[in-house]
Amino acid sequence: MTGELAGKIVVVTGASKGMGRAFTAALVAHGAKVAAVARESAALDALSDLHGDAVLPIAADMADGAAVRAAIDRAAVHFGQIDVLVNNAAITTLLKLETASDAEIQREYAVNLHGPAYASSAAIPHLRAAGGGDLVFISSESVRMPYPYLTLYASTKGGVESMAAGLRSELREQGTRVTVLRSGTVATGGNLSEEWPADRRDDFFATATRMGNLQFSGAPATPETMACTLLAVLSLPRDVNVDLVEARGRGPASL
Repeated sequence: MTGELAGKIVVVTGASKGMGRAFTAALVAHGAKVAAVARESAALDALSDLHGDAVLPIAADMADGAAVRAAIDRAAVHFGQIDVLVNNAAITTLLKLETASDAEIQREYAVNLHGPAYASSAAIPHLRAAGGGDLVFISSESVRMPYPYLTLYASTKGGVESMAAGLRSELREQGTRVTVLRSGTVATGGNLSEEWPADRRDDFFATATRMGNLQFSGAPATPETMACTLLAVLSLPRDVNVDLVEARGRGPASL
């Protein structure tokens, strides 16, 4: 696997935590160099301390098209090319659509759907200049079974998968592969639900249990396991395209 990825230049969005951080570490361990794009934070800055010159941290808000395009161009200038874009950045807001504010709706769509569109649009010319590469979109099992209180999130991921399908046709003749990595629940090292309002969180888990979502998801996978899945996709021979990979934890569900 190392040979296939050695020297590749990869842009990972949402790289400062969770799966994005695990993606970055795994890619560097297998010889790639990574432009790590995320909102400004100490966690983002720390990536260069962890990985040295193999990682270029770039602060950008995925909802800001100009900032995203500038980040992609900066990565290309710094490393000389771009071979892979991993559209991973997303936010998850626990709310019912009927109570969502306009700002909450706009923010979730801006980050989760507009962000990948901005990044892909900016990266495609660089992928073409490199002779073709890989576009990977991180999606969610909620596309198939949307969770209560996460309707907005599920709809953005459905949009991402449609975006990937269209780009697969647009880019096939350019030598760029497009893959959707549809993830199950992932344990990110901190319980995201602890950040949600207690009343919403309790109702969310109760409703998700009644509706069968938690049983469908099973136990959370680790970010490192999802990173292995990503590496496997990127290491495939260039004459094959995997349109969709769906990976989730194998164990029984637990709260």
